[in-house]
Amino acid sequence: MNEFEDSLLLRVEQAERAVRRAVEQQDEYAAEVHGADLANLRRLAAEHGVAVGAHEEG
Repeated sequence: MNEFEDSLLLRVEQAERAVRRAVEQQDEYAAEVHGADLANLRRLAAEHGVAVGAHEEG
């Protein structure tokens, strides 16, 4: 893996945790914001051929 892939996968993991945390706290706005960030990161990963896990987005 290269630095780009490592960084992207780390950001995906962070966004997934942020979505879960927001859902647990019943913060709909934060869940939407972090969910959109997660979707963008997954799109970016797909465009560059980086495989990311298919975790739930909340």
